[in-house]
Amino acid sequence: MWDLLRVALRNVGRNKRRSLITAITVFIGVLVIAGTRGLLNGLQGEIRSALTQKMHGDLQLHKAGYQDSIDASPYKVMFRFDDALQQKLRDTPGVVAWSPRLRVLGLLNHQKSQTTVPVMIQAFDSVAETAVCPRLPASIVQGGMLVSGTERMEQVQRDDDLAEAQPFDPGKKTRPKSLLNTSGQHQILVTPGLFRGFEAAIGDEVVLLLQDKNNMQQAVVAQIAGVLDYGLPNAQNRLIWMDAGTLARTLSLGDEISELAISIDKNATAEDMKPLLQARVGNTLVAETYLDITGFLRDAMTLQNVIFNAIVVIMFLIVVAAIVNTSLMTVMERTREIGTLMALGYQRKHILFLFLIESAAIGLSGGVAALIAVAAGIAYLGQTGMQFVLPGQTDATVLHPYVSVLFLSMVLALALLSAVIAAFLPAYKASHMRPVEALSKS
Repeated sequence: MWDLLRVALRNVGRNKRRSLITAITVFIGVLVIAGTRGLLNGLQGEIRSALTQKMHGDLQLHKAGYQDSIDASPYKVMFRFDDALQQKLRDTPGVVAWSPRLRVLGLLNHQKSQTTVPVMIQAFDSVAETAVCPRLPASIVQGGMLVSGTERMEQVQRDDDLAEAQPFDPGKKTRPKSLLNTSGQHQILVTPGLFRGFEAAIGDEVVLLLQDKNNMQQAVVAQIAGVLDYGLPNAQNRLIWMDAGTLARTLSLGDEISELAISIDKNATAEDMKPLLQARVGNTLVAETYLDITGFLRDAMTLQNVIFNAIVVIMFLIVVAAIVNTSLMTVMERTREIGTLMALGYQRKHILFLFLIESAAIGLSGGVAALIAVAAGIAYLGQTGMQFVLPGQTDATVLHPYVSVLFLSMVLALALLSAVIAAFLPAYKASHMRPVEALSKS
């Protein structure tokens, strides 16, 4: 066997052109497969990070029927965020933080442009929300993050100078000073689409028109504090954010919330935590992962993986076909060598193994060279990042490609297997030559 190995390696060096063609074929195949997987991992990793650390958290608790009713009847799917529920969260291993949220429908009026649009309002406490979604403040592209601690409800105050109050005279151009005035401070965040549509500026005054569960009209006057961009396709454009305490007091909701966003330990997975959390809260609430909530992106990532698997199969077939062609040409050129080896006592299995070892050595060298190139490129891009504009977005997203050592090992094994499989037919043909016929060929 050692003699066969030495002869095979010597033959690889003797047939430089054929060996180089085969090695380059394997190199390109491994480079495409491993490089594509690294870029796809970076894209999917950014999507997962954005979903969990900007938007939804790792898990959410909802009332049954939430997804179907939130846009039509948001008050029907609210539930109490009481001490009992908070204790269940504390008792659940792996739960790190949580943020109660309110989601209701309303009308947003931009005072300067006098434009009114329907919006979905998501309200949260800024401290709790940033604990669950730490990348949320970094998603502010203009202005600043709303700070719940600076919210101040309106207070009715009497005018200090009552002597100036005069009866209203229709003939005068100015109205008398009011006996009552109000003061307050509220902040909202808007999406880039709303901000551009209003031709707004940071600090502009807006009015939120709301309808509570008793069908009473309520209003909140606020200022635009910032512009929030999730940087994801299919993100809702007519979405605004405000303080949960302000919205709850305005609508007299008490401790009722629409959803509870949850962050889990970095060593746990949402899929593993979901049944554990569901068992803790019982049947009154439904635990959902970030992928359950975002069906579109989940399906998109599944489709990406299917396409990648198809690319792997196509590249495998291309590599095999190229190596088969090269190996057959090699066998035709080396018939006299094969005949000589047989005349010296080499058996058919030795000839078979000789060609398989040669092909495996070439495939291994091409695969290792490709993996070194891919690993170096992905390591560099993983550190520096690469700009990538997702479909439906105008601002670039920074991707950090990565690939696991296990996957690289699997690709190398696939390259080796491809080389051996491709060489089997030519090697089998060479091993079944008759020595006399092989020696007679020039």
